[in-house]
Formats: sequence, C-alpha cells, structure tokens
Amino acid sequence: MWLVPGPSFRALTLAAGTVGLSSLGLALGPETAAWSLTAGSLPIGLAVAGGAAFAVGILRQIQRPRAPSGAREVSMAIVPWGVVIDPGAEARILRWSAVRKVDVEVKHTLRGGTPAIVSSVVTVQTEHEVLAGHAVGAVGLESLTVNLDAYADEAARPLATDLDGTEELDEDGIAPVVGLLLRHAQELCSTSQGAARLFLPAGDYRRASLRAPGPETVAVLGRALVGDVPGSADPRPIAALCAAVLGADAVTSRLLRLSNAPHPVVAAVARAVALRLGVAPAKVGSLEELDEFLYEEDREIIARIAQGKPLRDAPTVLFA
Repeated sequence: MWLVPGPSFRALTLAAGTVGLSSLGLALGPETAAWSLTAGSLPIGLAVAGGAAFAVGILRQIQRPRAPSGAREVSMAIVPWGVVIDPGAEARILRWSAVRKVDVEVKHTLRGGTPAIVSSVVTVQTEHEVLAGHAVGAVGLESLTVNLDAYADEAARPLATDLDGTEELDEDGIAPVVGLLLRHAQELCSTSQGAARLFLPAGDYRRASLRAPGPETVAVLGRALVGDVPGSADPRPIAALCAAVLGADAVTSRLLRLSNAPHPVVAAVARAVALRLGVAPAKVGSLEELDEFLYEEDREIIARIAQGKPLRDAPTVLFA
C-alpha cells in the first residue's frame, strides 16, 4: 500500500478560489459582452456553473480525514515486512517490532445510495514519532490494525538452527544469517543425527540428495514449515533450506504460504527455495521486494539459491 503526504488546507482553498474566479472571469470577458443577460447568456451560466462545481469539488477534499496534530506527513509504502519511509535512494525502514500502532481514518460518501470510501489517512506510530500518509479510496489494512502485535511478535521471533525450534540463532536481526542457516541445513542433511531426524540414510547425504525424499521426511519438513514444533525459535527458514538441499518439491505449497510472512528472512528464504524447486515466479513473488529488509550478503545468497547456482560454502554435489 502506497501513501503520500496530503495537500494543505491553504493550498486546497487557494486552488478552489482560483478556479472559481478564473471561471467567472472567463464568462464575463469582453468576448461575451454581446450575449448580455438575454437568452444568449447560456454560455455564461455554463461557465459559472462549471467553475463553481469544480471549485466545490476541490473544496470537498478539505473534508478529507485529517492527520493527527503533530504527525509528520511522508511518502510511505506499507508492505508485509514493515514500513518503507520515503521509498527511493534515501529510504528508511521500520520493522514491525518498531511500530507501536497503526490507525486508519476514512472519508465516506454516498454513491447511488451506497456508502463508499473516498479517501483514507493512515497513521503509523513508533516510540519516537508519528507518521501519516494519504491514499485515494480504501486501503485494506484492517488485518494489520487488528493483528499488529501478532505481526510484531512473528517478525521478532528468533530463528532456529534445528527443526524443533529449540536451538536459537544468536545473530538473528543484527547480522547476516542466511549463510549460517544454510550450513546448519547442510549438516542436518549429512550427519547421522540429522539424517535420523529427517529419516534419511545415515551418513549418506549424497544418495539422499539424489532421490526424492520419502513421506516421513516430507512430513518432518512440513511440520517445521508451519511452526508445529516444541521449541520457541522459528524453524521455518532452516526447514525450507533443508527442502532445497534435498530437492523436496512436495513442500512447495507450504513455502508459498510463507512468501509474505512478517519476518523478512522467512519470506525471502521461502521464495528463493520455491523458485529453486521449480515454482513459477508469478506465484512466488519478486525477491527484490524484500531488498530493503535484508543484509546485502543475505540477498546475494538468497539470489544464488533461487537461481540454482552453487554456493561458496556448499558442497557441489548439493548445489550443482
């Protein structure tokens, strides 16, 4: 959802007044003197009426929802992973954990007797500032405003290095993490302990990677991809990376459900692995949408995963 700063009251009043006076001046100009106020004065009436109607239309915009006093009006993009302020070269991001409240105010009108939303103003409140942006029509942020706390909790959830969510990745949120998660996924698919957890032949990841994972393996990955685990850390990214290592295309439907997850690493890894396993890009979504929320190193590794390229730290047999 894209939002822009709203026009000021003064600007709208000046525009309406200028349009009204210009229309009246046009109607009463010397070229219309011969029409006087006889039956030929219809063009004057039309010009005045048209100008007045246009002016009223502009003035009605003054009744749009007002941003709260003290709010700073900015250009914003609200995306599944947070808020991008002033999108472009100088963009700043707010993850959901930094957002305290999101409010939406709307202006209604009647169209054929049916209520309709003409415009909306969205207010994003953080601990230190209040930001506001405007949009034409409805913005469809009802789920966000109601479930913001759940979004923030999921986005701040630490990532797991195991499929049970019991081993937490310490670097989550303060450093690149995808390379570390990939190495943990490779270990799970190659060590005897990991192979037992995934129902793979012990110590033989090469043979496991060359055949389709069995139903037991798919079931383990599927449970981790929906977060059905005993631990509190998030196992979904490492489960997705294990699916990439093993070529487990049976879990692609669950990967697609994660493509817009509030945690940017979860969403980016899910998209990259789905692309690697053959899902059409139109179904997955663009990886570039997440660029602002990822470290450059993570973006590079995720791109290589999506493209099916070998990785520097990965065994060639797995990523050839």
